[in-house]
Amino acid sequence: MKRTARIIGSLTIAGVVGGWGSAAPVGAADMGDVPLTLTGCVVSGEKKDTFLLTNVTIDGTTAAPINAFYRFNTTDGLKKHVGRRVEVKGKADLDDVDAGKLRVKTEDGRLTTEITSERRTVKVNEAWFGSVGSMNLKADVPTYKFEVEDVKRMEGNCSSASAAP
Repeated sequence: MKRTARIIGSLTIAGVVGGWGSAAPVGAADMGDVPLTLTGCVVSGEKKDTFLLTNVTIDGTTAAPINAFYRFNTTDGLKKHVGRRVEVKGKADLDDVDAGKLRVKTEDGRLTTEITSERRTVKVNEAWFGSVGSMNLKADVPTYKFEVEDVKRMEGNCSSASAAP
C-alpha cells in the first residue's frame, strides 16, 4: 500500500502528511522493526549533511502513521541524489517516538521549511507542500526513528529550485 509522506535529513526526517494529530492505531505489541520503503525527492538543507525528502510515498504496513516524520539514522547516499528521486528502504521504530516541531514561513519573498527533532534541525529554502504563497505555519509533529538499509536512485527528476543540474 502506498501513501503520501514527507522526509528530512542528518537528521534526515521523512515526514508523512495526512492531517496532524495522533498516530494511527498500532495493532502489534512490538513495533520496533517495521519494514518501510520511502520514495521521494532529495532537497539539500542549509547545514552540511542535512536533507529533506519531499513528495514522499510510503510503501509498507498500514500501521505506519500518516501524520508523522521519520528520523533517518544516516544521510549516506543522499548528497549525490540532490534534486533527484530516490527510494529509501529500511525499518521504522514506531515504539521510538519523539516530539518534533515543524515551521514554515515566508519572509521577504523567501520560503523556508524547518523541522526540529532530538535537538537537531533541518532547514531548507523551499516549500515541501502546498502553494508557494505567503504562509506561516507552526505545528507539533511526532517523529519516529528510521534505520536506513538502502538508498537507490529512481527514474525521473524533481522539479525544484534546488534541483541538481
